[in-house]
Amino acid sequence: MMIKINSKESVEIVEDVFVNVINEAGSQYKSWDELTEEQQECFTRLSQGLRDVYEQYRDCLS
Repeated sequence: MMIKINSKESVEIVEDVFVNVINEAGSQYKSWDELTEEQQECFTRLSQGLRDVYEQYRDCLS
């Protein structure tokens, strides 16, 4: 899942594989195994929350 935060920041999450935070300072790629358990849970909740919002508004997007 690629999340565009604003014109200068993006977060790419592939659960159980990697997270890539991209901003003006560069790219911070971390494999899922490098993340702490708390970070894994945070990125999982973020990803799930966005999927839930997308499903809620999906019909009006097409």
